[in-house]
Amino acid sequence: MRSILCLVVGAAIAVTTSVAGAQDIGGSTGPAPAAGSTGGSITDTTGVTDHSQVVGRMGLRYFGTTTMSVLGGAGAGLPSYDGTQGNVTVGPPASLMGGASAGNATLHTVGARYWLSNGLAIEGGLSIGFSSGSRSTTTPADRGTNTVTTDVPNFFGIGFQFGVPVMLAESKHLSINLTPLVGFHYATSAITTGTDDNAADQSGRSLQLTMGANAAAELQFGFIGIPQLALQAQFGLQLRYTSSTLESVPRRSQLSTSSTRSDFGLGTTVGPNYGLGDIISGAISVIYYFGSAPGTQH
Repeated sequence: MRSILCLVVGAAIAVTTSVAGAQDIGGSTGPAPAAGSTGGSITDTTGVTDHSQVVGRMGLRYFGTTTMSVLGGAGAGLPSYDGTQGNVTVGPPASLMGGASAGNATLHTVGARYWLSNGLAIEGGLSIGFSSGSRSTTTPADRGTNTVTTDVPNFFGIGFQFGVPVMLAESKHLSINLTPLVGFHYATSAITTGTDDNAADQSGRSLQLTMGANAAAELQFGFIGIPQLALQAQFGLQLRYTSSTLESVPRRSQLSTSSTRSDFGLGTTVGPNYGLGDIISGAISVIYYFGSAPGTQH
């Protein structure tokens, strides 16, 4: 009889242990932990969701990069008026507009997200970039060295991005949202080349407008006690309009030579380059919601 009783108690303990382990993976049938507490594993489904703990809090996030067309070097290959062409305008090589002779500048957009409610948020980002400098070349000469210093094109760029994330689905540590977005970026660059009568003012301007939507999965790290920290992966489609203008104005004649290119198309929000670094930069970002995690669900 004692052996049978021992077998029954052992079986009961085994079944109880098995059920307790299954609750951690498949759901909760026991009492929920105190509000604001976090699960002990990524598969825990008890208690409030991580997302509910950041509603009403400001989150800092990185929106990604935008590439703008600018002058790539001194003169950037723009043609100049030489006095023998009359009033005929000679266009720059086609490669200037996006080829090796043109330059590119990258604007990084950083901003914030704020969840107004459990299902709706607003977010906005700002990007500012500027640069100016010179380069020197030193060569041997008869009596020492000869140093030539030239300017490089100055650059200034600014951009804005605005979106409205809408919650589609939510679980303990993961949420899915759809974010309609609009963006505006503008950049300008300029340099004066030559000296005296051969001097010319050269400039480049570019504009980019975007409108589309991103589908995003946001994983919050409540399973290790920091639901304020999230990793987001996103992908979407957008309409993009770009316009670039390169211009050269010789100071002697003041006859402007310019070339303008405009493009309109539909593409992904990741790209146009699809290397590993480009995908990570365009699709994956970190969000941190400031403030201590609240103890109740909003």
